[in-house]
Amino acid sequence: MKSQFIRHARRSAAAFSLLFPVFLTGCGGGEPRVDTKKFSANWDSAASEHFTILTPPNSPRKLPALQAFSEVCEDVLSQTRRVIELKDPGRLSIYLFTTNQDCEAATGHSASFVEGNNIFTRLGAPIGGVIAEAACNSIDPGARSFPLVRNGLRVLFDQRDRNIHTDAVRLRAAGRLPTMTDLLGGGAIQDGEAYDYASGSLVAFLLARYGPDQFKMLWKSVLDLKPSLERIYGGTMPQMEEEWTKFLDREAKRA
Repeated sequence: MKSQFIRHARRSAAAFSLLFPVFLTGCGGGEPRVDTKKFSANWDSAASEHFTILTPPNSPRKLPALQAFSEVCEDVLSQTRRVIELKDPGRLSIYLFTTNQDCEAATGHSASFVEGNNIFTRLGAPIGGVIAEAACNSIDPGARSFPLVRNGLRVLFDQRDRNIHTDAVRLRAAGRLPTMTDLLGGGAIQDGEAYDYASGSLVAFLLARYGPDQFKMLWKSVLDLKPSLERIYGGTMPQMEEEWTKFLDREAKRA
């Protein structure tokens, strides 16, 4: 079931996806630093079991649409919890701005931004990845986590409707896909699309090959990323890279 989810996505949230991927990575857990009371006092809201969805009064998305959107969010959260075997993450709040500029003016951050159990995004932005990230913050609210892992998680859940390994193999054939050494090297990777698909494929590999328990250990590890991977997954980087490459090729052929 987990590998099936990773290979094939449910298309229920496809209407909320952008044509271009979001490259921003939200911050880790801990106490929220955005004071939502400064801008959301008069916002419209809708609630479901795990979500409160809030939009400004001038938003084109009104209450019935908000309620329907909250059900989509519940579906995404259910998938996230199943794949990563998460406990109940509690209530998540989604602040749904009309534009990126509105979000940045109110919060100081561009959409999409995750802070603890708060999600700050905009109409039309991909929702799966930020929900997965916010839900994973419940693993350890104080964990810093790793930008590479957070980004890969986002890409994996934002791209639920396609096989990300096929895209990764396509980029590798063009000489663009970063290796694991590149990803862990600490330097900035300028090719955003290649970085996204490499990190998403790597996270999918870690979840499918080793399971959610190790992933949750990685999420809250206090070591640097390379020693965390080696200690938690029990292999050297060349060994893990070889496994990841074989996994990527195998999964890409199943498209």
